[in-house]
Parts: sequence; structure tokens; C-alpha cells
Amino acid sequence: MAKYRVVNTRFWDDTYVAELNPNEKLAFLYLLTNALTTIGGVYEISLKRAAFDVGLPIRDLRATFEKFEADRKIVRKDEWIGIVNFVKHQVLNPKVRRGIEIEHAKAPHDLVRRLNLPPEFFAIAYRPLSDPNKNSKSDSKGLFSTGFSQSFSTGDQEKGESGPDPSRFKRFG
Repeated sequence: MAKYRVVNTRFWDDTYVAELNPNEKLAFLYLLTNALTTIGGVYEISLKRAAFDVGLPIRDLRATFEKFEADRKIVRKDEWIGIVNFVKHQVLNPKVRRGIEIEHAKAPHDLVRRLNLPPEFFAIAYRPLSDPNKNSKSDSKGLFSTGFSQSFSTGDQEKGESGPDPSRFKRFG
């Protein structure tokens, strides 16, 4: 299945991005769109792979990642990267939310904790309960019943009997 990352055109108007040099802009855009990026914005990638992909020396990319981390744009642990505001820019429908949870479960707990996820991510989806009394009938005592009358039909009533034949039930014990 193909993955698509849509970059909002406002990316280029962001004050943080506007102040980055061209290599830093490239690196930041790469972090958002590379082949290993996940719906949760957390993934494992080696510095060597990232440097190769963007065409920058490892030492320059390391310095750029350190800048992003100092500016609180990313968090890192070993070869794991988490993009701090990535989840904030996702449409949090149930399917996307579940995908984010799955990806975050794969990442180191400390890294995910430092992402400072938005409160709406943790909001419990509200689904109104159906009215438990919708199809119930009230008896004379005000208690709810299953809707069956006290004299339910068992087929025995046709024979003139007033209920099920006790001999038809197997005794245990």
C-alpha cells in the first residue's frame, strides 16, 4: 500500500521554517516526508541513511538534527526520531488515531512521552448509549421487563395446560 504525505503550502510561511538555511529546510521537509515516516510521526532511521537520502554530509545532518532537537521540533532516542507536532496536524478520525497508537507502541516509550501530544489526542471518543429502556415495557411495580408477557406461549397452552410441563426438563444433581 502506498503512503502519501501531503505538505501544506503554509509550511513555507511558517516563521521557524522561514529562518532555516536551505540545508535545514531540506532536512526538516525530509523528516516529514521520507519513506520511513509513519502516521504517528515516529520512526527509526539511521543518520547514515538520512544523510544519503538528502545528500548532506553526516556531520552536517547531525548538527541540523541537534538544532531541531534543541528547538523542540523533534525528539530523538538512539536511531528513533519523533516529530513533535506531527500528530497535531493529522485528522484524528478513529482509523488514523488507531494507526498513531500502533506506531507509538513500536517506538521507545520515553520518546513518545516527550512528544507532548495534544490533549485532544487523549480525548475519549463519545458515543451516546442507546436508551436501555427503548423497547422495554414497564410492569405494574415500575420495574422493566423483557417485553414478554407473564403467560408466554410454549405450545403447552394449546393443550389446556398453564405452563411448561415440568417433566420435560432434565434434573441435574
